[in-house]
Amino acid sequence: MPKLLNIATALLATIALTASPALAEPEPVKATADFQEALFTPVDGVLDLEETAEGIKVSGVFQKGFSSDVPSDYQLVVLDGAEVVLDFSKDFQKVAEIEAAEVAEFEFVTETRQKIADLRNEDLVVRQLVDVAAGIKVLAEIGRARIVKTEVR
Repeated sequence: MPKLLNIATALLATIALTASPALAEPEPVKATADFQEALFTPVDGVLDLEETAEGIKVSGVFQKGFSSDVPSDYQLVVLDGAEVVLDFSKDFQKVAEIEAAEVAEFEFVTETRQKIADLRNEDLVVRQLVDVAAGIKVLAEIGRARIVKTEVR
């Protein structure tokens, strides 16, 4: 009889552990960058970042600030001071649909080993390639937003 009791106890413990909410799939790690139009930074929009198994998923929309409708004119980078920590530009350029200074809702995943925790409190920057003179183009910063932890709602 004690052997049967031991087996029953082990089964109950196993069921309790596998049904425990503590062992449930953790919530994905998320962050947000909220771009506010200001003097010399015309970009206005919100980007959401989320860790995935492949890297970092970026989704968002820009309501204004994009004067060129050519996606390759833009860079989307995470900066730590002046150093580029993560470059989303190529993936952004593939999906960006720009019309009348707006970028329609988009989503992409950038393959990286970077974690959201590494990017929090860094700046997400939008740069545009602009003509300053005949044949001379420079990158100009047109938007900057701090990456912050997304509040759980």
